[in-house]
Amino acid sequence: MKPMKLVRYRPEYREAIIELHHSAIGGLVTGIDQHDEEADLRDIEKVYFNDGGEFLVGLLEGRVIAMGGFQRVSDTSAELRRMRIQPDLQGQGYGTQLLRELERLALQSGIYTLSFETARARPLTLEFYHKHGYQETGHGFYGKVETVHFSKTLNNSL
Repeated sequence: MKPMKLVRYRPEYREAIIELHHSAIGGLVTGIDQHDEEADLRDIEKVYFNDGGEFLVGLLEGRVIAMGGFQRVSDTSAELRRMRIQPDLQGQGYGTQLLRELERLALQSGIYTLSFETARARPLTLEFYHKHGYQETGHGFYGKVETVHFSKTLNNSL
């Protein structure tokens, strides 16, 4: 595995992360207007940073190959959002590297619970989060897509 460099989001990465988002969700029909569905990606500073969240971009030889963040929902909890790895690079450890760093930053900022939802139709994604200690807490829908809700209590062993 070539080393991935994780950096805090900057506006010059906007178009590359939107392209990465499109490649990662290929095949899922949400039924949600694309502009609405991507609104947080077009205003990361406001959506993530202004409320004490974080958004990281993974670079491999200068190319955006990963992204993910967390959006604070209370003083001690946040929602993990937009975890994406370039499809041809999945399964090589980049997702684990990104997730661990987001968990570390969340804990450092006083967040003890991370939760999120992801598509049930993505069995490898579900397996990834189970492997990293996330527990299923329910299910629902994101537009037309059936989702599984996950949560994890963070601790200082990160």
